[in-house]
Amino acid sequence: MPDNRERLTLSDARVGHVYALVGCETGQQLKEKVYAMGLNSGAKLKVISNSGHGPVGLEVRQTRLGIGRGMAVKIWVTEVAP
Repeated sequence: MPDNRERLTLSDARVGHVYALVGCETGQQLKEKVYAMGLNSGAKLKVISNSGHGPVGLEVRQTRLGIGRGMAVKIWVTEVAP
């Protein structure tokens, strides 16, 4: 975990904030799916929607993704400067 910034799950991330992916705490199959979407450790992502239910909308490397809530609770991120 970089510096002493708080680590939280993607499902708790706030809209408009930029985060760095720290890792996934899940099985190998889901990790491979996450990595295939370009969400590698250290990847910068901007949260564009997160209503507290349903998918979390992200922008990663000029691509928009929707991550299901079940997957989002297993992905750890830390906030970074925009």
